[in-house]
Amino acid sequence: MPTFNLSDAVETYIKNTNAKLTIKSVVTNTKVEFPAFLTDFSQTFDATWNTEDVFGRMDPIATYQGTKRTMSLGFDVPAGSIEAAEANLARCAGLVKMVYPIYNEKGILSKPPLVRIRFANLIRGQLLIDKQGTNRSTTEEKGLGNVVDNAVPGEEVNFSTDDGEGQSGEATVPVSNDKYGMLLGWISGLSWKPNLEMGMFAKDDEFYPKVISLSFSYNILHEQTLSQDSPKIGSFPF
Repeated sequence: MPTFNLSDAVETYIKNTNAKLTIKSVVTNTKVEFPAFLTDFSQTFDATWNTEDVFGRMDPIATYQGTKRTMSLGFDVPAGSIEAAEANLARCAGLVKMVYPIYNEKGILSKPPLVRIRFANLIRGQLLIDKQGTNRSTTEEKGLGNVVDNAVPGEEVNFSTDDGEGQSGEATVPVSNDKYGMLLGWISGLSWKPNLEMGMFAKDDEFYPKVISLSFSYNILHEQTLSQDSPKIGSFPF
């Protein structure tokens, strides 16, 4: 009787469905990928209005201020072998590092921990290829430039980070392999929790969880002006 291999099943699932969650650091260009066994997924679109109550008026005077978009994400990372468990722990370590910024040699904050994420059609960035077939990648992070036209999908785009005060450097921003990019923002409230009921692998006095539960909030930065009547909004947000 054939033996069921969880690791092979996970790899087959990802290969057949491309259901993987990709998280990439904007400042270091490092990337981690997880099988997308989602346990929680929600998005909040919060329109902010400033209101003022005035004498003799039933309703307050309201002025639109802006719309914020946030996301809550939770997923389990299983391992069918100790090798897979070691790899999962390494992926988790890579993800945790993306919550921390970069400091220069003087200990001064140099770059904030911005990241990009992608999952199929449910989590993705803006449309990179317009109706004329032009591949476009915009970045509104300070110091990362504005718009790159005619970029080749699958390649990396380098941006100068000259701030006008003699401080310069380079940051690399990916161009998607398809017509959509990755969603820009930052992670908050990252939670890492091994499923103790599922047990752990043991090797050389070290332990590796068989299942790890991860969750975090994602604060999304809009890279383009969104207008209800604009054709550029396309299938936003999906």
